[in-house]
Amino acid sequence: MPKVDKATIVRAAEAVVRERGARKLTLDAVADHCGLSKGGLIHHFPTKQSLIKAMLQAAVDREYASTEAFVASGADLLIARLNAIFELMEDDESLPRSLIAAVAENPALLDPFKAKQAALRSELTETYRDPELAQLLILAAQGMFLGRVLGVLEIEDPVFERLRKRLLMLSTDLA
Repeated sequence: MPKVDKATIVRAAEAVVRERGARKLTLDAVADHCGLSKGGLIHHFPTKQSLIKAMLQAAVDREYASTEAFVASGADLLIARLNAIFELMEDDESLPRSLIAAVAENPALLDPFKAKQAALRSELTETYRDPELAQLLILAAQGMFLGRVLGVLEIEDPVFERLRKRLLMLSTDLA
């Protein structure tokens, strides 16, 4: 049997949520999806909650890595954050549905995510002349993200691209 690492298991869990829904996320389903025995999976993630925490962390890490890449290419921090959110929405395979799984399993699993959001709000307050507008733009993008996760907003919808461009245009006025 091939060796399966934690990142592979997290991707398998995301696939289970994408294909079957958050309520169908079980250790058995994830083990089956990545070709592990349940014992092999439990070696890496002893509980479903530990797996969901890892899924959330992977989603946060992807967003922060994307943000850092946009900043490194010269983008303003707000524009970089907005672009990172939009980038996560573009690929249905990597769309972090772990948020739904976390809420379905135990809303307290979102506490680290909430803490990161509070830190972002502080950062926006310290950086921008109109921090409320900066926060509003981030919240609007996050709302679009959740619409995408829930399947009520599709990337192919022409409104999506117009809204994305409008948010980015509004953010350029804040720097």
